[in-house]
Amino acid sequence: MGFSFIHASDIHLGRAFSGLSLYLEDEDIKKIYKSAVEKAFNNLIKFAISESVDFVLIAGDTFDDAEQDFASKIILKNGLQQLENAGIKVFLICGNHDCLSSYNKNTFNFDENSIVKIIGLNTKNNAELVIKDKNGNDLALLHAISYEKETFYDNPAKYLTPAQKGIFNIGLIHCDMDGNSDSPYGTCKYGELNELNYDYFALGHIHIPDKTQKNIAYSGTLQGRNSKETGAHGIKYIKVDKGSIIENQFIPLDVIRYDNIEIDVTQAKDITQCADIIAEKTDKEAQECELYLIKVVLTGLITFSSELNEEFYEKITEKIKSDTNNRVIISEITNKTNIKYDEEMLCADEGISGKIYNTVKNPNKTEEIYAKVAKELEKMLKKCDFSDSAQELLSKEITNSAVQKCLNIANSIYESEYKEN
Repeated sequence: MGFSFIHASDIHLGRAFSGLSLYLEDEDIKKIYKSAVEKAFNNLIKFAISESVDFVLIAGDTFDDAEQDFASKIILKNGLQQLENAGIKVFLICGNHDCLSSYNKNTFNFDENSIVKIIGLNTKNNAELVIKDKNGNDLALLHAISYEKETFYDNPAKYLTPAQKGIFNIGLIHCDMDGNSDSPYGTCKYGELNELNYDYFALGHIHIPDKTQKNIAYSGTLQGRNSKETGAHGIKYIKVDKGSIIENQFIPLDVIRYDNIEIDVTQAKDITQCADIIAEKTDKEAQECELYLIKVVLTGLITFSSELNEEFYEKITEKIKSDTNNRVIISEITNKTNIKYDEEMLCADEGISGKIYNTVKNPNKTEEIYAKVAKELEKMLKKCDFSDSAQELLSKEITNSAVQKCLNIANSIYESEYKEN
């Protein structure tokens, strides 16, 4: 028998955005921020109803705090009511931010007949629950754990029983997978979960979603709240047929998106074409959300590196903001381009630029530079407890950076001499 479900987590209703000083001067942007979390949650509800999923799993931290504000309670209650009206069941567990005390009867009134159930250890429901369809047929066996308090030092894997044969087994836990053993957030190992042989593990706690097709996955937070929670955020949409997963998709539902993107501007012949490439790339990345807040790193080989200055950054930022009706905002631009130089002419040059170029392009000289860098860094790196391979990698990165800067200097000197003559 086929069925489908949604895996969501870490909605954090009531959590504020951080680092907004750059954006809140504009009233339109303020409005987007004010409604973003509710809209993202409503996007989840609309998607579930439009796809007629059989049930929704929420893997903890639905609220940001055990003492929620009234508005957050109403957002959740209204959304869950829509799902109940559509005949879609909801199973949620309690995480470290919304332990059991978050869900009192005065607000939610989830009785035994309710389509919405809070499940897991320390609740009135069993840790194992058979999910049935509207006709009473078994769909899946749900194994779950809820947080009774804000901390849960135990390994959740030891509370879960192995998969039962003849039914689709789902694990629903809020955990710090492969984290430190002294973590207060249900630390467990990937291998321990894998040994239980469940068909799918719906995990919560980590805010960056796992967008791969794994059967042990974090859906991530529904809406990123700061510049560290980058990239698309949303839900996992799972389809099952004949006891196997036939579709496992990550569905973006966020309203505001933070991102760090690299843009290669090698194809640009001048500063104008460079601006066009930046605009095209940022617009393409922003199609899925209402507000796209990005830090841009420019890479590639160009001949106009000196023109990538603060004035250019300010103008391109304002242009993109205006052209997209305040939908795309660049908060920072970093120039990591390198100068495009003529190797043959630099190699043949008999002046100082040629000497610099031939020195740094000489493999023996480069190795000599690397050895000196490695020696200077050795003591510092050991204090940082770097492995030997990490030390070597960092040394090479610094050496390569120094070589590239020397090549840029050689090219600048050569171009200056050439133009003067």
